[in-house]
This record gives sequence, C-alpha cells and structure tokens, in this order.
Amino acid sequence: MPNSLSVVVEGLHDWEYIAAPEAVTHKVKEAILRFRMLELGEKIVVAVSGGPDSLTLLHILWRLKDEFGWQIFAAHFNHGLRGEEADEDEKFVKDFCERFQIPSFSRKSDIKAIAREQKLSIVQAGRRARYRFFAEVASQVGASKVALGHTATDAIETLLINLFRGTGTDGLQGIPPMSPLTILDGQFENKNQIWLVRPLILCWRIETTTYAKVYGLQPRLDRSNLDTKILRNWVRLELLPLLRERFGKVDDALWRLCELARDESAFLNQIAEEQLSEILIHADSQKLAVSRDGLLKATKGIQRRIFRLMVERLLSPLNEVSLEHVEEAIGVIERHFTDASYHLPQGLFMQVTKGMVWLIKLETK
Repeated sequence: MPNSLSVVVEGLHDWEYIAAPEAVTHKVKEAILRFRMLELGEKIVVAVSGGPDSLTLLHILWRLKDEFGWQIFAAHFNHGLRGEEADEDEKFVKDFCERFQIPSFSRKSDIKAIAREQKLSIVQAGRRARYRFFAEVASQVGASKVALGHTATDAIETLLINLFRGTGTDGLQGIPPMSPLTILDGQFENKNQIWLVRPLILCWRIETTTYAKVYGLQPRLDRSNLDTKILRNWVRLELLPLLRERFGKVDDALWRLCELARDESAFLNQIAEEQLSEILIHADSQKLAVSRDGLLKATKGIQRRIFRLMVERLLSPLNEVSLEHVEEAIGVIERHFTDASYHLPQGLFMQVTKGMVWLIKLETK
C-alpha cells in the first residue's frame, strides 16, 4: 500500500477500523487535488454498480457535496447478464439513491445480443454500451465528469493483466487517475469533452470495504466476481495472494511501478507531442501527414509515441490500434520511401508516398 495515509493493518478487528472512513475520505480529497479531478461547483455523474467500491465513492462524494458545491447524480447500467440478480442490483441502487435524495438514472441492455450484432466480445460490448450510457447521462445533466470506483487495488491488478498480455510503459500505469470518455462507434456527439475520473485511486479495496461496513451501506455481491476462470478474478483471488505470501508488500511495489510509469509516460508523451508538431505537414479531422525522415530521426520509443498520437488525433485515446499494429506500421515506413500502405483497425489507412507518411481515416459503413 502507498506509505502515505495508510490506515489498514493486517489482523485488526472490524471495530478497530473506526478511523478508516475518515482516512478514505482524506485520500479521496488528496486524489482530487493531486490530479485536478474535480472543481468547485461541478456536476458529477457517479457510476454505481451497487458494489462496495462504487457505493463508497457515491457516499463520500455525497458527504462532500455541500463543502465543494457539487451536484451529484448516479448512473447504473444493467448488462442483462445475471438475470434476477442484476435486476435486484438495479433496484438496490435506485432505492439507495432515493434514501440519500440523489437523482439517479439506469438502463438495462441485452449485452449478449449487442456483442453478436457488433461482432464483439461480451467485455467489449459491455464497456461500449456502459460508457455510452454514462456519456448520455453526463450530457443530459450538463456534467463533464463521470466518477468511477476504481481503486489502487484495481490499478495493480490491471498492471499485471497488461503485463501478461504484453504492454509498453503506458500499460504499466494500470488505471490512470483520469482519462477521456470515448465513444468508439462515433455516433454520440457532445460539444464538451467528458472525463472519467477515479477519486478512489489512492485507496485500497480493503479500505473501501471497511468504509461500507462502518456506514452500513450493505453493498451487493456480484457472484461473477468469484469466477476464477475470468482473468481479473484469478489475478485478484489467486495470483496476488501468492505474490503477497512470497514477496510481502508486493502491493506497495506494484503501486510504485504504476506511479513511476505514469510520470515517465507523461514526460515521453510531451517530447513526442513536441516532435510531432515539428514534423507535421498536414492535419485535419480526416487525415494527417508527417515527414518520413523526420519521424525516423526520432528514437524508436518516440517514433511509437508519435504514431500513437497521430492515431489518437483521428480516432480517440481509447481505440483498437494495438502495439503490434504500431510496430507493423513503423516497419513499413522504415522499409519504404514511397508507394507503400498499411491498413489499421477502425478504418485507418496509412500510406507512405514521396517521403511523407499519411494516416487517413476512411469512411466506414
């Protein structure tokens, strides 16, 4: 666990954690200040599943709303995957919000059907539909921030998952404190950028669970979180306990890696932005062009980041262009001065011609 503000000690009884709620609240305030997540008087949409993390987040922001002048709204998305249990979760969140007089919104979707129709995995379809719903609620109430209940524990789990799947420095951040909310299918329009913020990012899951117990929030249990066939659950329930037994304070070490990766990625991205501006030849909403020689003069790591920035300008920071796609594209650029091309996901087309590298967003059906 991070050295600052830690209140959880192994072996203590529940009643001895009475100081934990205020420490968790203090960590939330620290995260909001450190990462500039929220401003005075903002409207905030809180994504609420009904579990301990999201309920703790909603309750803390509700407690702080008068101090900071916030307007709080809750949004619950029912994926339609767990039958009556999911419907009961939806009702629980609605009743919880009525108890605290928090305006709430909910939506139920058939994610399996959406996944089949759009040829996506259940996880991909669920994420897209969920984030679209959050964006629509934020737009409806005039909010630019959607608060999610991700904790430091979620961040280190994500770091490990990214590591197993193959990742660069950015993936070692785990989960960033803030990120732009992106709608991948491009059919949602909003004049202002909506941000995902994670005020619990300095808290550990055991702390949010304790907070929920102390305040009697009675969160719902999603039994699918116990299925170790799901990679994240296996990391959480089997791998991390083994690592803690072998290495002791492994959570602290992994969290430090998340923070180091975040700081170094920000520095490298700044360099890449500066170099991109120097080699940029053409830019509009549908296509970008850079000098091939200028791109190849950069170090390999900065080449990848420049190309990634080009992709993000045409699509969004959240896209389906992988590290492998970037490597393939740069390989084509290295081998050819002209008359070469490469197709990337989401209708992106790269063309190398007469010493220029074009990245073009094609019209997709």
